Amino acid sequence: MTVPSPHYAALYQATIEDAASGGQAIMGKLVAAVRKSVQERLGSARDYREREVHEDSLKLLHAQEPELRLQYPQALLAAFSGPVSSPKTTVLSMAEVQFDQLELMDEVQVQESVTMARAQQMAMLAAEASLTELNTLICATLGLATVRPERNPLRPDVYLQALKLVVERTPVPAAMRLDWLTTMGVALGAELRELYTRLAARMRLEGVVAAGYAVVPTPGTGVGKAASTNVSHGTPGSTEREAQIAAELRTRRAADPALLTLDRLRKLLSGELDAQGTPHRVAAFAQQFAREFEGEALLAPQAPQDGGFAATVPAAFEALTEMKQVDRVVQRLEQRRGAPVRMAQAGAVQLACEAIRRSASGVAQALSLEVVNLMVDNIARDPRLLVPVQELVRSLEPALMRLALVDPRVFTDKAHAARGLVQEITHRSLAFATEQTTGFAGFYQEVRDAVAPLTEVDVQGPEPFEIVLAQLRASWDAAAKAQEASRAQAMQALQKAEQRNLLAEKIAREIDSHPDAAQVPEVVITFLCGPWAQVVAQARLQGGTGSSAADKYQALISAMLWSAHPELARTNVAKLTRLVPLLISTLREGLEIIRYPATKTSVFLEALMGLHQQVFRSATKAEPAVPPVDAPLHVHKTRPVEDGDPWVAPEEARESNFIELPEEPEAGAPVAVTDTAAAGAQPAVPMPAAGTLASGAVLPLGSWVELMTNGEWVRTQLTWASPHGTLFLFTSVYGTTQSMTRRTHDKLVAAGQLRMISGQPVVDGALDAVAQQAMRNSLDSTL
Repeated sequence: MTVPSPHYAALYQATIEDAASGGQAIMGKLVAAVRKSVQERLGSARDYREREVHEDSLKLLHAQEPELRLQYPQALLAAFSGPVSSPKTTVLSMAEVQFDQLELMDEVQVQESVTMARAQQMAMLAAEASLTELNTLICATLGLATVRPERNPLRPDVYLQALKLVVERTPVPAAMRLDWLTTMGVALGAELRELYTRLAARMRLEGVVAAGYAVVPTPGTGVGKAASTNVSHGTPGSTEREAQIAAELRTRRAADPALLTLDRLRKLLSGELDAQGTPHRVAAFAQQFAREFEGEALLAPQAPQDGGFAATVPAAFEALTEMKQVDRVVQRLEQRRGAPVRMAQAGAVQLACEAIRRSASGVAQALSLEVVNLMVDNIARDPRLLVPVQELVRSLEPALMRLALVDPRVFTDKAHAARGLVQEITHRSLAFATEQTTGFAGFYQEVRDAVAPLTEVDVQGPEPFEIVLAQLRASWDAAAKAQEASRAQAMQALQKAEQRNLLAEKIAREIDSHPDAAQVPEVVITFLCGPWAQVVAQARLQGGTGSSAADKYQALISAMLWSAHPELARTNVAKLTRLVPLLISTLREGLEIIRYPATKTSVFLEALMGLHQQVFRSATKAEPAVPPVDAPLHVHKTRPVEDGDPWVAPEEARESNFIELPEEPEAGAPVAVTDTAAAGAQPAVPMPAAGTLASGAVLPLGSWVELMTNGEWVRTQLTWASPHGTLFLFTSVYGTTQSMTRRTHDKLVAAGQLRMISGQPVVDGALDAVAQQAMRNSLDSTL
């Protein structure tokens, strides 16, 4: 990004102000669209209560129109200058819908989200071509060489947010506001198309040279494409027919009571559908299936025996576990038969799922099964998971569907055993980059053996999943105990380091505020606020604030400031002569308790002696003391915790396998990371699904990342972060650790040497995708 010229800057500001002032005219047209829509519905209404609602809407719309036209330009100008401040204006976009949030939303919030998402979709469709051109011109006036659409403050979503804010302020019933927003949002697209076209034409007349779209290579070809464009073209003759077919499909799907929409998903999660007990036509399907496919009755859920399900589950699992040896023989035979067997297994799973789906007896059960199907499908298609893990999750779908019929808590309870089991399997599998990675075969075999009974046992509650999860966790915990000692030692060392750095930063502030600090050369202040503050902090942590060692090291600060002051020391050379040996011995003693590197100690002592020699010479020649050229006065302030760069002592670095980068790497040069502890680790294969971390972004605990170490990608997991977020500890599946500061993390990210594999749990991401699919269904059913 370059600084825009004054002409471009002035033109950008004028464009923003023009667009905001045009909000009054746009609001007038939106109100006219609402008036026309309500009048048409009023004319066709047959029920007097419906007519009364429409008449009230017209009266209130007429009364509120002046205020709406007055407020919309003001709201637009505020939105163009920054994000809309009111938290009530936050509307979930399709990509932002989260599964676990739906249970906390009411019906009006869900309808608002769907309405605004539909309005944004319609606005984008109507204004896409003109917005694409305007983006190039706006980005150019901002000094951007390539187009970044999110930097354009005149985006349709900004107009919609401002529109929602203004309409929400009107004193009318919530249902009426939502009705107005629905019509206004649809009408907004045409108004934005005209506005964008007019603004772009004016900017071209002013001589603006459009920014270009970034071109990225298309995989498998040498052809590039614009990163910000995604336009498909059909033949003229097929477009109208395709639109008709799509409309018919949407109409049929909207009439299906089992279609998973956002509102139905919310009702399912809140238990409203269970309370309604709405009958569903799938009950008839179940009876028909029982008649026509009686031979496959074993695939359908079986009724529990009189003996009680809780008592029979452990015995069934014990019997099925004894068959593992037979399963392994069968598995080896299946491997020889190859792909046809896997296809047959997939077909059997699909057949079982279809049988369970036909047995659903109500809307709640039908929707629960749909959620399970979508969740499993999302997980099984996750490119971060290895193919065997994807297939294993797919094999669990019938058991999860049987569970969903009797226990809908599997969706709302994050601690549910079934949800926890799938999450543990998928998340732990991310430790392995390929099927050939050391340890994956054993991991997969253990998991496959453990979950095998779930495909056979009758599921009438969470108990079978609880048994499997407990079994796997016990095995994993036993294996982790061997690694726990080294990880605990690393955590303890890093905790001690951050605690000392917090106290050292406080001591450094006190030194910085000393009256003589401003007159002392920077080399001395940097040392006192850096290494020596660490010494004083360490002494206080070890022996207490009033210990003799802490007092002695604290007293050295004043003595050092006096000795390095170019005027004060010169007035009493005799005192300086007596003080120097004591300073040197105390410095060496203090630096030893933090194991400060001897080479750095020698460098500082040499610089200090140079300052003292300058004082001695100036006193002998009766000349004013002048700081050496290479010893500037104090201008630097050390804030290790604030800067995310705490100092780690050599012993702490060894215990945690600390990664330390060069202080000032050359611009554009790769960051070299050496990790002796990970020398035996399996390198990770670069994955196309690896995410890009932003510098300074918060890395969620438990995240899997890939770190470039010794020239190879190594997969590791964030297992600990210090309370103040300055130090991170990563642990690989082999138990090896790496630690780093926040600043090192940011440098590695910026250099492309650290990348995200998975921050959000796989199951949570799959369920979020379910909610987003429900949003899409809601949009399709209302378009």
